[in-house]
Amino acid sequence: MLTVAIASIILPLGWAGCSGDGAEWDGETIRLGSIFSTTGDGAAFGPQQLKAAELAVDLINRDGGVNGAELTLEQRNDAGDPAASARAMRSLIEGEEALAVLGPTFSNSSAEAHPVANRQRTPVLAVSNTGPGIVGDCPYPCDYIFRASLGEAEAIPANVGDFVEAGRTGLVDILYPEGDAFGESSAETAEQAFAAAGVTAAAGSVGPGGIDAVTAVVRDAYMITASSGETVVDLIRQLRALGYGGTILGGNAFNSLTAAGELGEDGKGARSAAAWFAGNDSEENRDFISAYRDRYGEEPDQFAAQAFTGVELLAAAAEAADLSFDDLASDREALLPALEQVEQETPLGDFRFTADHDVSQPIWIVEMDGSGGYELIEKVPAPEG
Repeated sequence: MLTVAIASIILPLGWAGCSGDGAEWDGETIRLGSIFSTTGDGAAFGPQQLKAAELAVDLINRDGGVNGAELTLEQRNDAGDPAASARAMRSLIEGEEALAVLGPTFSNSSAEAHPVANRQRTPVLAVSNTGPGIVGDCPYPCDYIFRASLGEAEAIPANVGDFVEAGRTGLVDILYPEGDAFGESSAETAEQAFAAAGVTAAAGSVGPGGIDAVTAVVRDAYMITASSGETVVDLIRQLRALGYGGTILGGNAFNSLTAAGELGEDGKGARSAAAWFAGNDSEENRDFISAYRDRYGEEPDQFAAQAFTGVELLAAAAEAADLSFDDLASDREALLPALEQVEQETPLGDFRFTADHDVSQPIWIVEMDGSGGYELIEKVPAPEG
């Protein structure tokens, strides 16, 4: 197994993509692909993902590339459509000859796209897929799939645990949009987390008629699980319009600056477990935020930070792998063990992969501040070992 030395990587502005004289792979090209939903339901997430991934590629190339090789990124927009995502994956692997692929944005798209990559023995790094079955215990072979996005199976219990530890153990309803498979599975995770904490919470879907006005104001807390940031905004606004002023917990869709910005005061106090916190004062995070702000004139969000980190992890693994540049299948195989051994500081915090290719990193319990941003409630350290 290959090991990536933490000292060899300075993130992000001084990324040292060189070893030895820095020109070992001069003139070569390392092609990455990405499938980010920049339109459709992914419009609250995909554009930031693409911007951050492109920024990481540019910064790495500016600092000498990967052992002198130029890094490139070929993007496909699947518009949140799983079938389009599978086609995009095949195009990137077969047509663009990508060494590895980032994405797709949505977990339900991954269920169609990831098997395509696994059959073609091509590494994929999921940077926003938080649903079950992405890595580890998958419904299909997933040996070549990695995840750099905090799964709801870890995030939701952390959020619920923090809520219960604060002594809040009254009536809780868990809401998810009717027909949203990801929202429903996340609601089941939340129900189990509350039960494990000794709190009874009932999960139910919200149909076209909206939230039940009779019960809305008498609950001590609500939890909303959904795949769409727009749906989160709508459901929170419904609760506030019905006079509910209590605690609202949520899943990963709460972590979009678009959602926080649209909600404004209505979102104040809405709490979630996040993979990233803008106020993390590490050098890696400060540099990432500064570079993103300088390039785009706006603030990054969690989805940008994960995509940026994803490119850096793939570049670090490529640096450690013994790439030949004349046998793509062999190079993809060489990338796999190198990626498994990556361990470094990132904008997300201390990062490494678990044995089943899942993420091990800190969990940031945050809440919307009512002004389009977030405040830190608690940092849960990554598990040791």
